[in-house]
Amino acid sequence: MARKATALPFDKITSASPESLGLLMLEADLHAARLDHRARLAAVSAALADGAATARGLRERFPGLPAHEIARELQVPVLAIDDDPLVGSIWRFAEYRPRPPRIMLYTRGLAALEQALVDGLAARLLGRATTQDVFVAHELYHHAETIRSEAPIARRYQATLLQIGKWRWRTGIATLAEIAAGSFAQSLLDLPCHPKVLDYFVPVVREFQTRSETAFSS
Repeated sequence: MARKATALPFDKITSASPESLGLLMLEADLHAARLDHRARLAAVSAALADGAATARGLRERFPGLPAHEIARELQVPVLAIDDDPLVGSIWRFAEYRPRPPRIMLYTRGLAALEQALVDGLAARLLGRATTQDVFVAHELYHHAETIRSEAPIARRYQATLLQIGKWRWRTGIATLAEIAAGSFAQSLLDLPCHPKVLDYFVPVVREFQTRSETAFSS
């Protein structure tokens, strides 16, 4: 789960609906820009519904279990690593690696995020969940997609890159999987907000990281 900062003010982000946040995410996807507004609305709705339905399915299979234990039941190790969370302009909190299946948590990235969630913000945005819970749940959705028979949500809505007569070169919309994964985490953990809101904290998180590295090197 890699994050870039969003352009919306914080108060609008925290009060925005999952549908609005999903559309905001699609606006940053170059391929999604080729879809018309109606198709974007339908794609976001489908992604949110898919994430919520997938969460309900796992919750029925594993009632009462936290995200880490569901991962263990699915034989998906959750590994904490100390690698640099910053790659180019992307800040990483977690990622799913399919071969072999595992979830990687970037401890330095998460620690900086936890520092940023002060003055009751953690409870306001995450409810009773921890940051690790949120990102483990997010990545669990990606695992669930790899082991089911249905087509991935990113392939259900496709954009046309090139058309010559009746021939079309088409591509899926990768951002839809991220929208669905956020919906999955929100449903599984009963979060007050779609995890997209955490994008707001990326600049703050990077500042914390810079300060920490500067202090360490002094």
